[in-house]
Amino acid sequence: MRRLVAVLTAVSALPLATTAFGADTKADWRHMPTREELLAVWPRAAMEKGVSGKAVIACKISLQGALYDCEVASETPPGMGFGGAAIALSPQFLMKPATHDGQPVTGGGVRIPVDFDAEEPPTGTNIPGGEAGDRVVTNVPWVEAPTYTQVILAYPAKARDKKVGGHAALDCHFNGQGRLAGCSVIVEDPKGFGFGSAAKALARDFVAPRTDGAGESLKNVSTQIPFTFAAEMLTDPTPVIGKPIWTRLPGSGDMAAGFPAAATAAHVSTGHVTIACDIGQAGRLVDCSVQRAEPQGLDFDKAAMALAADFQTSIWTSEGLPTVGGRIRVPIRYEAGPPGEAPPKPPSP
Repeated sequence: MRRLVAVLTAVSALPLATTAFGADTKADWRHMPTREELLAVWPRAAMEKGVSGKAVIACKISLQGALYDCEVASETPPGMGFGGAAIALSPQFLMKPATHDGQPVTGGGVRIPVDFDAEEPPTGTNIPGGEAGDRVVTNVPWVEAPTYTQVILAYPAKARDKKVGGHAALDCHFNGQGRLAGCSVIVEDPKGFGFGSAAKALARDFVAPRTDGAGESLKNVSTQIPFTFAAEMLTDPTPVIGKPIWTRLPGSGDMAAGFPAAATAAHVSTGHVTIACDIGQAGRLVDCSVQRAEPQGLDFDKAAMALAADFQTSIWTSEGLPTVGGRIRVPIRYEAGPPGEAPPKPPSP
């Protein structure tokens, strides 16, 4: 077998061509994966063949410096899984977010190139951080995850006393029942405040499906889970939940069927509504209220409230934040098209 070398010197953050805020300082690194951690996610098929590769992922940076909305920008050779391997590492990349007027801002992004290089001579396959060919999954559709209240209760006492925020990432495997086992701390920043231990305590509250989307068992499959302990959680009355993603949306038929009869009678074809809701168990929206409805008096507000039960969000974000217990604003646009044409779906949260 050829010697597999993960080239850390080729991992760098490249600012995207456009920035939203004209920050006073640019984003910079706080933590990158080690060589062993890169080896642990090497695609199984590529590892067996001793194939090297490259990938570039494009991500956004949260206010706390975690990455989210990561996508594969390119991978070489295509189809060997190097893009997915780079995405699997995203919980371990921590940034100092850009600042404007001395305050961190979100919305900026980075492009991160990662080189997986293979060199001679032959060597064994016992790789620190994982066995050769270990399977790693990302974007797990959690059935259960810690709630906002549980994260607050787990916040380390020392960090709580000093109002310090931090991050942790765990490497775990699934035990066949959807539960996590064998978790080890692979990122803890800053050290000495107990963030790694807090993350391990929260790991028991995660439950995943027993199989993946293809029906294959997740038993003994590994995953890496990010945790963000935001200092704002200790003082801000508004829950810090990051950016959840929709796991369920109203169908086009539901949107069309719910178009207000009053608007149709008034020959009004477009309406805009914003509702604000709490995120309840399983990511469902509860306790919703209308914040905006235009035009008024044509029942767009009632139509939107009736749709609320058809929305569902992820319960743990890619930044490592809980969503259950938080609150979300949902903009909904109604547009009556030609007969038989479905209106567009609501935008991402």
